[in-house]
Amino acid sequence: MAAEKSITGNSEPPRSEQYLLGEKMVVEFLGKPYELGKSNVFSETLREYTFEHTLSSYARPGLTFRERNLLNIALFIATNREHELRINLLSTEKNGLSKEDTAEAIRHCMLYTGMAAGRDAFLVASELLG
Repeated sequence: MAAEKSITGNSEPPRSEQYLLGEKMVVEFLGKPYELGKSNVFSETLREYTFEHTLSSYARPGLTFRERNLLNIALFIATNREHELRINLLSTEKNGLSKEDTAEAIRHCMLYTGMAAGRDAFLVASELLG
C-alpha cells in the first residue's frame, strides 16, 4: 500500500504511515508544521527520524498533550537542551498550560536540576512567554 502524500503539499518522496502520523501529531502539539530550516540531506534525515520515531508516539493513549508538554519541559531542563526547551515552551498555551503552570513546572525542576539549569529555563521562558 502506498503512503499518502504529506500535508505540506510539496512534491516529496512517499512517506510511511508512521511519518504521516508524526507529522499530524506535531501540528496538533505545536499548532503549526515543524520547521527545521534549510532543507538538505541532514535536515530531511532528522525530520524523517523525528516524525517516525518520536512524534508518532504522541498518538499513544495514556498521556495528554499537556502532560507530555510538562514532561518535555522537565526533561529538556534536566538535559540542558535549550533548543528543544524553546519548542516546548512555545507550545504550552496550545496544550493548556498557563504561564503560572509553566513557571511552577520550571520552579519544581529547579529543585532537582539545580539553580543554574532552572535559571536558564526561567530566562528562556521570560524571553519567549514574558
